[in-house]
Amino acid sequence: MAGIYGADVELDLCFACHVLWLDHRESIQLSPKGTMDLFRVLHEHRDDPRHALRDKLSCRRCKRRLTLSRDIGKGGRFSYYACPQKHGRLTPFSEFLKEKQFVRELSATEQNRVRAELKHVQCSSCGAPVDLMQSFQCGHCGSPIAVLDADAVEKTLAELERADARNAGDPVARENKARALAAMEALRTRPEFPWERGPRSVRGVSGELGVDLLSASIGALISKLL
Repeated sequence: MAGIYGADVELDLCFACHVLWLDHRESIQLSPKGTMDLFRVLHEHRDDPRHALRDKLSCRRCKRRLTLSRDIGKGGRFSYYACPQKHGRLTPFSEFLKEKQFVRELSATEQNRVRAELKHVQCSSCGAPVDLMQSFQCGHCGSPIAVLDADAVEKTLAELERADARNAGDPVARENKARALAAMEALRTRPEFPWERGPRSVRGVSGELGVDLLSASIGALISKLL
């Protein structure tokens, strides 16, 4: 993935668990372009089998048991599983996107839309099933059900545009910009959910434990950008 100051950041991803391993300070080294690259990689692996995280997780270097840690950033609270020897941390995709301020919770109107169609969904953080008739918060890890924040993604796209201003006269660049703005407007006014985009989309973000709404909203974004 593209990092800041032109350096690349090699992220270790597990698509079955929806987590990434971050060595010390790797999180702050990822550039806006690297984050968009991550969105595309997640979308490419949307059909991969998914399962919930194990109760006991270990460090990939020292094999010691990881501990659940909670932190707070500009976008709010997020969690991860930290190595006691500070070798790094295991972070669910959704929690990493919270840390980068790319995720928001569902509004009351959106919750009603989802509840009208689904009885349960899959937690984007830990993979556990969530009974929507009871709550829009995971009972296992405490994470709220969330979707991609279109405003935050638009801000990142704007940063990319400024960084690539030399292509301002390129017709392909103008077309990509127009497509990106249309995607942002669609997500902002009415975020798409998987059952609204056909059977294949439902299969791509759902499993035995239910639909992953965050993966669905990432898929909606990428499908409009392509």
